[in-house]
Amino acid sequence: MNKPFWFLTLSVGVALTLQACGGGSGGSDSGNGTDGSNLLDRQARLTFVNTAREPVDVFVTNGENASNSALFQQGNLKSGNLADSTHREYTHRWGNNSALSVTIGIWDSKYQLEEEPALTNTLLNNGEDWWTVVWLDGETTNSFRVTTIRREDDDNVPDDQYRIRVFPNKDIRIDYESATASGSTEVGAGKVSSPILMASCGDQFEISATKGEAGNNLDPIQLDLCSIPDLEPGDSYLVITSDDDILYAVEE
Repeated sequence: MNKPFWFLTLSVGVALTLQACGGGSGGSDSGNGTDGSNLLDRQARLTFVNTAREPVDVFVTNGENASNSALFQQGNLKSGNLADSTHREYTHRWGNNSALSVTIGIWDSKYQLEEEPALTNTLLNNGEDWWTVVWLDGETTNSFRVTTIRREDDDNVPDDQYRIRVFPNKDIRIDYESATASGSTEVGAGKVSSPILMASCGDQFEISATKGEAGNNLDPIQLDLCSIPDLEPGDSYLVITSDDDILYAVEE
């Protein structure tokens, strides 16, 4: 069952429910077909999540490795002026083939191609759900990255536990310990961790950068998972982090 998404910026959680907007200034609810017909009977949902501090525009076009000139056109704009720490859903539709390769690109809404855009390729299958995360690789506004992640809504999460996946913008180490699980794992920037089951949101869940300024591991910092709004046992969450803080937490 779909539930509202939530994000956490700094220590303040704000609930947002956003709908995709039509036209050139917002998200569209359809994509272009691959066979030139009006029968667009395949679809996949992309949820654009912006954690890059600046508003961005998101473009989607059919095919792999599209050039900037082919991708960044008004007709391919699916989410315009997507503000930092917000999300927007978009459904891409196509016909003929069971799977479709697409190129997804983002640029700064203000500077556009004056700063280097970010692109990624994704193979969509009918009925799939994807996160499309816009993030900063570092602290400057011209280091945009975009990464797609298959959403995982696991119906088998025990009713008294929480299922967590972590997406960081820097290389991190995660250390966790609860009544049901314990361990550690390293996750690269722009990657997503394997699912971690926690018995309580207040159990040990610490992350640290794998390398400090001197090249040494840094002391871990406890993440306050209990601060995620409407956190409920039995649910799955994607937690996006930066500098050992939760930027955005959203239910899968």
